[in-house]
Amino acid sequence: MKLRIAYTKLEEAKYIGHLDLTRVFERAMRRAGIFPAYSEGFNPHPKISFGSALAVGVEGEREYVDIELQREMELGELLGSFQEQLPLGIRLLEGKVIDAGSKALMAVLNAALYRLRLPMALPIQAERLNEAVESWLAREHITYTRYSPKGPTEKDIRPWVKYLQGKIHGDEVIFEIEIELGNKGSVRPEEVMQSLRELENLPLALEGLQIKRTGIYICQQGQAVSPMEL
Repeated sequence: MKLRIAYTKLEEAKYIGHLDLTRVFERAMRRAGIFPAYSEGFNPHPKISFGSALAVGVEGEREYVDIELQREMELGELLGSFQEQLPLGIRLLEGKVIDAGSKALMAVLNAALYRLRLPMALPIQAERLNEAVESWLAREHITYTRYSPKGPTEKDIRPWVKYLQGKIHGDEVIFEIEIELGNKGSVRPEEVMQSLRELENLPLALEGLQIKRTGIYICQQGQAVSPMEL
């Protein structure tokens, strides 16, 4: 039996790392009497497969996971028992049985929506904000330097951003961003904000940045499709 489940990762649960999340789900299933199938080999692991990973500290309003079970179970009872064992912030929204041969979530999910909130270091007028966003989007290439133990690498982040809009809300700016995902990489929302601040001279207080992924989906011919619909 193979399940696809939509769930939230909010509040304190946003601090659970991606690798730890698998252990959280496995322990909750074990306590609920749900037995996942395991891979073969010298180091068997539960067949739990998540969609694109969330960075630590980023909330997710609707994330997805595929789980293979050792035996069939009644779906409603399974989800209810499972939910009781999960920590606060992780809430199961929907579940369905899918074909055993269904493509992995990582292979089909190719777009994500984010909502970003960050304080203004200095007052910004709405017109100035719109001009800065339009100017950033009009750039053909935007180089961003990432640093790692192997040294700095430069990457063109502009092709990955499909939509960007900002609005003033009190002393904060709220941005909506659509980002393309793929095997060749992607861009992080905080990189877009840092680039926007530096290139367009926007006084954004990046240290107060809050990020929430509001959706992750499959983009087909310009249409957003939930993996639950496949």
